[in-house]
This record gives sequence, structure tokens and C-alpha cells, in this order.
Amino acid sequence: MYDKIKQYFQDNNLPKFRIKQFEDLIFKQFVSSFDDMTTFSKDLREQLNENFNLYSLSLIETEKTKDTIKFMFETEDGDHIESVLMINGKRRTACVSSQIFCAMGCKFCATGAKPFKRNLTGEEIVEQVLFISKYLKKMDERVSNVVYMGMGEPFMNYDNVVESIKIFNDRDKFDIGARHIVVSTCGIIPKIKEFMNLNLQVRLAISLHAANDELRSSLMPVNNQYPLKDLIEVCDEFTKKTNKKVSYEYVLIKGVNDSEKDAKELVQLLEGKLVHVNLIAYNPHEFADFEKPAKSTIINFKNILENNKIESSVRRSMGDEISGACGQLAGKK
Repeated sequence: MYDKIKQYFQDNNLPKFRIKQFEDLIFKQFVSSFDDMTTFSKDLREQLNENFNLYSLSLIETEKTKDTIKFMFETEDGDHIESVLMINGKRRTACVSSQIFCAMGCKFCATGAKPFKRNLTGEEIVEQVLFISKYLKKMDERVSNVVYMGMGEPFMNYDNVVESIKIFNDRDKFDIGARHIVVSTCGIIPKIKEFMNLNLQVRLAISLHAANDELRSSLMPVNNQYPLKDLIEVCDEFTKKTNKKVSYEYVLIKGVNDSEKDAKELVQLLEGKLVHVNLIAYNPHEFADFEKPAKSTIINFKNILENNKIESSVRRSMGDEISGACGQLAGKK
């Protein structure tokens, strides 16, 4: 909608500084309506109200824990998406969705349990962070990090995701540093190649979850199209091209991929590479029968990686009480 409004300003020969004012009101002051744009004349505000909706998303619900807030949005066509604000030390991380549900069909993820609807527009992605920013502004805080780890596969909505990244990184808009933006993909190889050549300096995370093709394909059908050998090769290219470490996300599922054998296979796959492994305990949800492994199993898995010089960490689960943790976002129930 913002581009259409800017075009409206140009078509009606409004001074150029009005566009700058408009962007400041949206991206710095996070106004809720055209009526709040008091630097504009009453006539202009009335014209804007008659011709446009300021936001294409409507915030319909929030759920909170001590360190996590989940936001439920309704789109103009009546579907629902979720975003999450995670509060960790000084970081205020917005986890955003890029699609309405997901076509990738990962067996452990609630988002993929429902039929894929459509890609979100660039504006719908950006608006998630605008609403979260508006929430934080009340506490005199701001979004410091953005991760594309919500509903959907970001690289299946490549153009709109890249558009939104540029807006988040723009100094005149959100001014979020590139190294504070992470795009997570299940491994869409052609788009990883395209992405590395943009020179955006944004961080890349790979949803891995298994270190052999048979197991990974059973959990993640995308592996049949983009097998591990090819995926690891393109990630090595990414590191060589950008000089950036690739993060590999590994959801540990009890009795499925959490054994010592699985850990040793992961060591073989990644040894000698500039990587970081994020170990994530599976977060249960109603759409799958998997279970979370014991804490001792997670620690043992991590120790095997560390003893073989694979840098790793165990991600603290945030928001699982409100179905807002990794793999639990599923839109409106």
C-alpha cells in the first residue's frame, strides 16, 4: 500500500518532502491511522482515508509469556498468520512469516500440516514488524533483529522476502543491520545461489534436521529434489562468496534423529567447515506424534559435536506455552 500512496502523492503533485514525512510517520513513529498523521492537512488526511487502507493486515490477537509475545494477524482476504516477538537480554527479535501455511511438508512442523494458501506480499511481511514495533514503542524499545523463521518457506517467496529485507535494512526505515537479519530455508538451492549474489550481508540458516538423505527425505520431502550433497556444496559456496558462517538448524526428535550415530553422521557432514549448529528440542503440537528428547540426550548430542570441533549451541525454547515456539505456528485454530 505504501508504494501506491507514494504514487498518489506524485500523481497529485504534492511536494516531495511529503513522501519523506509519510515514510517517517510509518517507519519511525508507527502511526495507527491516517488521522494520526497530524503533520498533514485535514483535507489530505480525508483524501487518504477515502482512497486507501493504511495497513493490509489487522492485528486480532496477542498471547504473552514472560519473554515471548505471539501476534495473530488477519489478511485482507480473511486468512490468518502468526508472528512472534522474542525478548532475550537486550535483543528484541521479530520472527516473521513469509507465506500463509507452507507447501514443503516437513513432518515435524505445524505450519506444513495445513494446505498452502499463498505467498505474503512484501508489505504483509513488513507490516508484521511494524505492528511489533508499535508494541515495543510503548516501552521505548525497538526491534533489533528479524528472523524469517515463521510460517512458510522464505525462498519460495523470494522476491517479496528480498524486498522486505531491504526495507528492514534501510537506514531511513527500520535501520536494522544486515547481520541482525537471518533467513532460514529448508534448502532451495537455486535461490540460495541467487541470494548469495545479492551481497546483502544477511545471515543464512539451513533447516537440516538429519545428516543422511534417507532420514532427511523422510522428514523433509524437499530433500528428494535438493539432496544433502548438493545442499552442503552450495552452502560452502555461500561461505566462500560472503565470508559468512552458515547456521544449521537441527530439531532433535526423540528416537528419530537424536542418537549418537546421528550426531557422528552430522560431524562427518560438517567437519572442517565454517558452521554453527543450532540444536532445537522438538516442540510438540497437535499435528504430529513426535516427542521431545531428554535433556541428557541433548547434552550428549552437543558434546559429540563440540568434541569434534563443530561449534554448536542449544536454542532456548521460547513461547512453547502459547504455541509460539519453533515449528508450532499454525495460524488460526
